[in-house]
Amino acid sequence: MNYSRVLLCAATLIAPALRADSLDEILQRMDASAKRFKSVTAKLHQIEYHAILSESTSEDGELRLRRVKNELAGVLIFSPPDPRTIAFVGHKVEDYRPKANEVTIFDAGKDNMAKIDQFLLIAFGATSGTDLKNAYDIKFAGTENVGSVSTSHVTLAPKSEQARKLATLIELWFPDGSSNAIQQKVTQPTKDYMLTTYSDIKPNPALPDSAFELKLPAGVKTITQH
Repeated sequence: MNYSRVLLCAATLIAPALRADSLDEILQRMDASAKRFKSVTAKLHQIEYHAILSESTSEDGELRLRRVKNELAGVLIFSPPDPRTIAFVGHKVEDYRPKANEVTIFDAGKDNMAKIDQFLLIAFGATSGTDLKNAYDIKFAGTENVGSVSTSHVTLAPKSEQARKLATLIELWFPDGSSNAIQQKVTQPTKDYMLTTYSDIKPNPALPDSAFELKLPAGVKTITQH
């Protein structure tokens, strides 16, 4: 038997595990990244799974987020066949549907929006590792490839009962050495989940204020929900 070849093969298998980031390393990077965070843009592919129907739908789009004082402002632009743009700042949300030429405006509520903001920010190193440890039971779930990228898989179970009403588990996949996750899965109490894969992530891009505002055509119908 060629023992040298056996040892070489074994070393090849073991090496990825030796290079994997530890949970502490990931959280420390997030501590540092949260201090620098101002904004982020990314492309996304989103799969929404409906447990009761055992069916899933998918769509592509782009995301822009920025922190304005103590509030989060953002724009989500989804591509055809079901184009729509969702813009929010604080807890005010605008949902524009170009096919119907109408925009729905509603107040998501301060508490609800704060939790949703947190879910959005977690993936982009905008929430410190210290804050995560205070709000979640965090576990390292091993190393996995997302596409061709080697990642560390981390799970977060919300500690508060209120947060668990929105999500029972959040999963993040971090490329080696990064504080930005390239994949995020949010599982709801109903077993429905949203799996989002991010690409072309750009932290703190130089963008004008208009990039985070909803642009509406003339004659759009406005629906205000109270």
